[in-house]
Amino acid sequence: MVDRLKFISYGRIKIKNQYMQVIRDSKYSRVVAGVVLFTAAIFMSVGVALATPQLAHGATSEELQAQIDSLLATIAALQAQLNTQSGGGSGTCSYTFSTNYSQGDSGPGVLNVQSFLNMDASTQVAASGVGSSGNETEYFGSLSKGAVVKFQDKYAAEVLTPVGLSAGTGYWGPSSRAHAQSLCDAMTGDDEGEDESATPAPAGSGLTVSSPAQPAAQLAPLGAARIPFTNVTFTASADGDVVVDGIVVQRVGVGVDGNVDGAVLLDENGTQLGIAKTLNSSHQATLTEDFTIEAGHSRTMTIAVNRPASLSPSGAGEVIGMDVVAVNTSAAVSGSLPISGALHTMNESLTIGAVTMARGSTDPGAAQSKEVGETGYTFSSIKVSAGSAEKVTLNSVRWDQTGSAGPGDLDNVMTYVDGVAYPVSVSNDVYTTVFPGGLEIDKGFSKEISVKGDISGGSGRNVAFDIAKRTDVNVVGNLYGYGLTPPQTNSCGGTTGTACFTSSEDPWYDGAVVTVTAGTINVSTSSAVPAQNISVNTLNVAIGAFDVDVRGESISVAKIPFNLQIGNATTEDGDDLTNIVLVDANGSVVAGPVDGTAADSSDTTGSSVGSFVFSDTVTFPVGINTYTIKAKVGTDLDTDDTLLASTTPTDWGTVRGSVTGNTITPSPASALTTNTMTIKAGALTVSVSSIPLAQTVIAGESGFTYANYILDVSSSGEDVRLTTIPLYYDTSGTATDVSNCQLMDGSTSVTSGSNVVNPSAVGSSTSFTFDGTGLLLSKGTSKTLSLVCDLSSGATGIYWWGLDTGQASGFTGATGLTSGQTVTETLNEANGQLMTSATGGTLTPTLDTGSPGYRIVSAGSTGVELSRIKFSALNEDISLQQVALQLTDVASNTPNALVGRKVTLWDTDGNEYGSATFPTGDFATSTLTSTFTVPNGGSKILVVKGDIGAITANGPMTRSGDLLKVDYDGDNEGVNGNYGTGDASGSNITPAGSDTASQGVRIMAAYPTLERVALTSAEKVLETGANTLYKFMVTAVDGDVALYKWSFSVGSSTVYATTTNYELYAYTSNDFSSADTTFSSDGLLNGGSAFNGLGDTTGATTQKSIVEIYPDKTGESSATTTYVVPSGATRYFELRATASNLRTSTGSESISVSLLGDAAYSVNAATWMEVASGLDGDTNDDFLWSPISTTTQNTINDLDFTNGYQVQGLPSSNMTAESIGHTI
Repeated sequence: MVDRLKFISYGRIKIKNQYMQVIRDSKYSRVVAGVVLFTAAIFMSVGVALATPQLAHGATSEELQAQIDSLLATIAALQAQLNTQSGGGSGTCSYTFSTNYSQGDSGPGVLNVQSFLNMDASTQVAASGVGSSGNETEYFGSLSKGAVVKFQDKYAAEVLTPVGLSAGTGYWGPSSRAHAQSLCDAMTGDDEGEDESATPAPAGSGLTVSSPAQPAAQLAPLGAARIPFTNVTFTASADGDVVVDGIVVQRVGVGVDGNVDGAVLLDENGTQLGIAKTLNSSHQATLTEDFTIEAGHSRTMTIAVNRPASLSPSGAGEVIGMDVVAVNTSAAVSGSLPISGALHTMNESLTIGAVTMARGSTDPGAAQSKEVGETGYTFSSIKVSAGSAEKVTLNSVRWDQTGSAGPGDLDNVMTYVDGVAYPVSVSNDVYTTVFPGGLEIDKGFSKEISVKGDISGGSGRNVAFDIAKRTDVNVVGNLYGYGLTPPQTNSCGGTTGTACFTSSEDPWYDGAVVTVTAGTINVSTSSAVPAQNISVNTLNVAIGAFDVDVRGESISVAKIPFNLQIGNATTEDGDDLTNIVLVDANGSVVAGPVDGTAADSSDTTGSSVGSFVFSDTVTFPVGINTYTIKAKVGTDLDTDDTLLASTTPTDWGTVRGSVTGNTITPSPASALTTNTMTIKAGALTVSVSSIPLAQTVIAGESGFTYANYILDVSSSGEDVRLTTIPLYYDTSGTATDVSNCQLMDGSTSVTSGSNVVNPSAVGSSTSFTFDGTGLLLSKGTSKTLSLVCDLSSGATGIYWWGLDTGQASGFTGATGLTSGQTVTETLNEANGQLMTSATGGTLTPTLDTGSPGYRIVSAGSTGVELSRIKFSALNEDISLQQVALQLTDVASNTPNALVGRKVTLWDTDGNEYGSATFPTGDFATSTLTSTFTVPNGGSKILVVKGDIGAITANGPMTRSGDLLKVDYDGDNEGVNGNYGTGDASGSNITPAGSDTASQGVRIMAAYPTLERVALTSAEKVLETGANTLYKFMVTAVDGDVALYKWSFSVGSSTVYATTTNYELYAYTSNDFSSADTTFSSDGLLNGGSAFNGLGDTTGATTQKSIVEIYPDKTGESSATTTYVVPSGATRYFELRATASNLRTSTGSESISVSLLGDAAYSVNAATWMEVASGLDGDTNDDFLWSPISTTTQNTINDLDFTNGYQVQGLPSSNMTAESIGHTI
């Protein structure tokens, strides 16, 4: 069985590759290519069918081989026919199925659907005649519907089952489109071994929009809320977060806008973002709530609809959907729009659940006044009761804080249900709570929802928590699953300060107003001075700290008393503390100095061994600020004695608000005690860090870091002075390989000059002496020093530095900075990391992702960036000595395209490093004039620039169209090509990399740039007679530009309106008031209103036409001349047409127009340019122009014309469309 499967798989690949080679080699007939495509598609389908478990019961290997041989013979015969015919075609299934179709629809996409269905005999539209292979149309009639039914039945598991169907319907909808797309994409692969399932990541910075699985079609009853219609996935590029500013949605389907009470946006958790938006006259709404997609991540959002409570006239039975038609963001958007979701049927007979609303029992009910510092206050409360129809689930609630207080005035705001607190998310004063899993309310039962919080500021301001919209209370019926819209209870008129449900929305529930009164002061022990060791006989020793939280207004305090407690002491008391001060966070003294006394203070409660009192008036500003107590501790205190201070804020004297002047009582009423300070002597612990990791060191490298030493004085009672330190050194090589060893504090040597160490032997006797008076270490901290040394150029072996604990007993290099006593240190035994010597590093070149893409440049341009080459280094810094370059795609360019046949080399900061000249051929080797160094473990980008030569009759270039590509030449290695020098090793290093492939620049004598000019509001109204359909402008850059052809897509939304007499006018002014009379007296470019129309121009529903216009003065529908835009000038173009047959019955209609672009460059392999008629009729011939490369007069017969591919301002598909409408 396995062998059979392998055999068929190989046969399928072989057929597929031979078929694709036929298509590649064919220069002729599209019809024949289509036959080949049809044959291969049938075989692929057969191959897929055969490669299943049923194979074991089907054909034998011999029978299968006979079938394959027959098909191979057919392919060979077709190959022979193609070699003798003319024409061209494509054989891949390159369709994108983005539009839904049903019987009676039409459009270009229908032809693609028919072509796809005709690839399989079991789903073909017709065997012969209209709709058959090669005779596909753009009309979706009964034959198309029948073919779609066959397709749906064939793939029922993939198409029908997921949407709850068992038989085909003939509707080409999302499920059919998705599976057809997957089959089509599978056919598009090209080579054996290629991963056909891989999806390329989006290129560059931007946002990808895609269609995920969509909601299932369902009924949409009246009064239902947040009915999901359309899911859309947003994926941000990996280089940064993307913010979506808005999503434009459009109501589609057979129904009226009145079916939609409002469109809303739901996040991936079902939480509503922003408010509901109503549809405009274009059946569209813009959902403007911002949301962010993190870099490299995706979010799937849902477009949902709220149904009205009632609708007149009835919309029952109408079927509508909500398409995503546009995304507003500053990022580049990729993906296919519109994105269509479910089509729901409007229902007005189903009775879904209901809820009733009432003010909650804990609601304040009326206006209140509360002080700053109020905690756990209930701002608003509502009660939700379930009706008798079904149980309901409460999913979320949104509170709208409409008072004058800001978010900074409120703390700990949470939503409470049944005594359980639920967090809120805050955006623009809207507080949203999502209840995980939802809260069920049984039929006839209720739940009270409250919002509580602390008032932390805002004296004189007020707070009011409203509910703006009825749908801000997210309730879903459990039986039918629809969102429920609470009723408009109209229990009051919404007067200020009264808590009630109003007669309208905004707000729906009007919360009671609470006014914030005078300030508060709350004191707490601060962690800014943690429990720690301190020394004696030192000024400004921190012995404690307090946080003072002031809200509403600044507050002054005239007296602050403290008691002192000393532990483990016998005779010591408060008078052993002197020069006591209170300092703020900036270090400024705000009270004191005072001395302690042995007596307890009468100004504060609690027993002690002494006290001190600050009697200076201190003003505490609004906010939380930290204040530190500092003092000098007397020498009567012994090692391990403990010290702490305490105060009771309610005992503070004369406390007043600076704004209100009111007397304020500080809190709390209990004593606050500082963290415990312990009297300690000096201490030092030395350890070897685990960083740097064991690694390679290049022989000959200077200043290499071998180890990091951690000097820890966190348990010391005083600062420590370190004058010397013993370190351990060992190696498997020669001890003297290492020299010039120094200890570094950051980038500064602390053992310089005569204190540099050059080891002569291994062992633990290597001692370092610190510069000057020694290294100062602040108590309670640690410092890391790096040991750096030079390694000799011939070194081989392993080297390491550590610590030997045996050296601690005789070490006397550490002393207390204040006491002068020798510190007993600890040396933690460690070998350190092993550093292995090597002779050199590695260098790798690649094409940088920031290398420029394909673009048009003019001859004579200077400093044109051609490519970017990224060099990456490992093990050592590497200086690039030479780089070899080459011209790629040499058939399309020569070195003559470059001035002096030379390019220059730069970095991304604009520094020039040298040049490279192509002396006789397509290869060049650089000459570097300054050092281009690639850092160890990093990369550096080499920017290749060039000056473009002139195009003249005498050269260096004589025609336009050269595609200049300059790339890294990976085949030229060594000192005559690519190489660098290791900065540490000094050895030559050959890069390890292959040729790069840049996009190149297309060189033209001149080129145009285009830009759409928006229609005015008056021009967007469709009227009988002459209408302006489209406006744009063209600027000629670096020379005159001749225009030969413009193509426009014209489509009508109804069968009524038709357009004729297409005319294109040229103007010299941007207000379209001054016609360009150099071509004709009124600026008309197509004399006699002549044009070529491809497709239906009679106004069939959704039909699009392609209108081709050529410059002509004789009334011909093809060009007889060109229209020239002078160098540096801008010309403004206006497309007009005559409209007729506008509808007279109620309704609306519109005409959509856009200027078409070209998706690929039309290539003449011999000249890269073509005569105008040679391009016209090509697949990409929508915009044709000439750079006028010669000095002779331009004619349409010059071999000097090209198309609109990558012309600046002209997208490959079309410019933004304009829509003009008519409404009755």
